[in-house]
Amino acid sequence: MHRFLLLTLLLLSLSGCSNMQTGDVLGRPAEWLGNWGASEREDAYDLEVKQLFDQPYIDPLTRYLERYRNDESRAAHLQRVLDERNQRCRQIADKYANRPLNVKTLEQYRSGYSYSCPQQVEAFAGRLQQATESGEVEQVTTPVEPAAEIAWSGQLAQQLNDCYLLTTIGNFSAARAACTTPAEKGDPRAQYNMALIARSLTQYDEALNWAHLAAKHSAEARYLLGQLYEAGQGVEEDEINALTWYRDAAEQGNASAQYRVGRFLYEGRGVEQNLGAAMGWYERAAAQGQAEAQLALGDMLLQGEGVPPDPAQGRFWVLRAARQGLAEAQLRLGELAEQADNTLSNRAEAAVWYELAGQNGLQPGTIRAQKLRVEIAAETLQDARVRVRRALEGGR
Repeated sequence: MHRFLLLTLLLLSLSGCSNMQTGDVLGRPAEWLGNWGASEREDAYDLEVKQLFDQPYIDPLTRYLERYRNDESRAAHLQRVLDERNQRCRQIADKYANRPLNVKTLEQYRSGYSYSCPQQVEAFAGRLQQATESGEVEQVTTPVEPAAEIAWSGQLAQQLNDCYLLTTIGNFSAARAACTTPAEKGDPRAQYNMALIARSLTQYDEALNWAHLAAKHSAEARYLLGQLYEAGQGVEEDEINALTWYRDAAEQGNASAQYRVGRFLYEGRGVEQNLGAAMGWYERAAAQGQAEAQLALGDMLLQGEGVPPDPAQGRFWVLRAARQGLAEAQLRLGELAEQADNTLSNRAEAAVWYELAGQNGLQPGTIRAQKLRVEIAAETLQDARVRVRRALEGGR
């Protein structure tokens, strides 16, 4: 919501005030924001949620909740996703309730569900801990950790909360202190956070070690390992190993990994080029809201790569990425507008998209916008800004 409001202010500042009359709708930004595009936004959010529910994984639901937790316009949709996530966690808990109560089952449970269903995993670990202490389960050399310990330790629970929060907000120094003990006790999310922190500090050997520890239980850690192997950080650069880790994470529903698998297949890196398979992975990631995948999928549809060209669907996906602030997608929409019928209206719209791309850090957008604006009247540019605003709100 804050990013959208900033975008609103940006477009208003770019438009200037010289051509605004008293009755102009842009003179009433709050009213305009509240009334335009509401039904279209609801349709777009409904589609996002439908696509989330159509895929079988739980982690994408959790990532959606984390990504949009502060977006007031999605409140009803967030509640639907939360209810669906909780229902799926309960279904998984019911399945594991009928499986053998042993360490191997616990490890499997953690591997697949510790990120999205930690309470259910901890409950299973607590049952196992009690059974082990009462002698109902044969003592084993593999310790029952970490979920059972965390469930019974308020101090560890607080450290975990601090670890997750501080890492999320980028306070890596404090996060490292909070994450160390839970990570050493085996909590996969804390181990993954330690890997993230170490990588951000360019301590790649440490990042690699923590990522490997977390990888058994965390799709995010597998994705991070793919990044480390792809970049040659802490290891020799290895595209084949990178793709292996990306694919493992992708098959667990990690959208960023799905995009990377698609990119490797599209470019033929570490594997034979396969445009059809690449598009399939892009589609899976795009349905989860991964902006780069949405742009890549849109471009393939626009160009007709591996499929017949579909300009409408192609632009749809590029626009979805642009709404998330992806500068490359905004630049692409400018190109599409400029390549359409050679009218002042289309060139003005191209200039606005280029302006946005430039404001989001893409220098070619700024340069292209400057070249186009010199030949376009202020009123025409203002009309184009209104159209772009409507598109960003979900109006087309």
